[in-house]
Amino acid sequence: MEAKLDSIIIILKSIESRIEIMEENVKGCKTDCAKMNNHIQFVEKTYDVVRTPLNYLKSKVEYLMNNNIQTDELLAIRGPTT
Repeated sequence: MEAKLDSIIIILKSIESRIEIMEENVKGCKTDCAKMNNHIQFVEKTYDVVRTPLNYLKSKVEYLMNNNIQTDELLAIRGPTT
């Protein structure tokens, strides 16, 4: 009977140590998640700032592509280079 109790205690200590390792891993994951969240917020804020200029540029490029404007016509629009 005593041998069985010793065996159970050894198994419980092993389980306890594995749980402690898992808890440490979860703490590390929380830190990594917080860093990723900060990065996502940065990207979203940056996109909010550049969205309008990018949409403007995109619409101008689409206009030029859809109307098949040739290179010489673009130069006439832009004016002569010096």
